[in-house]
Amino acid sequence: MSRSVPLRAVVAILGVLAVPAPALAADIGESGFVQCAACHPAAAGQPHGVGPNLHGRFGRAIAGTPGFVFSRALRKREGVWTEAELDRWLADPQAYAPGTKMAYAGLKDPAQRRAVIEYLKTLR
Repeated sequence: MSRSVPLRAVVAILGVLAVPAPALAADIGESGFVQCAACHPAAAGQPHGVGPNLHGRFGRAIAGTPGFVFSRALRKREGVWTEAELDRWLADPQAYAPGTKMAYAGLKDPAQRRAVIEYLKTLR
């Protein structure tokens, strides 16, 4: 008896393999962003929520979102939101900027953080 793989399964597998890794991570990150969306809007033009709107923030100044008042702890940070900075921030906001207003324990899983960062990069 011959066991063959259905053509639909092969096409599905090849389709997944054809998606660039960052794009796949961004898709996964969008679902991981749900917990962030409770406080952070992400669509262009939306008003800030409890946290700043994160649309277009990747690569921009830390605590530099116009119209949002950041904590003194975060205003002390210099630089821009890079992958490395976001990774440190998302892992443990209180350790990154002691005294920050962000009441979030952090996203402990490195793969989930990476996916959320890839998603944030798409918000342009």
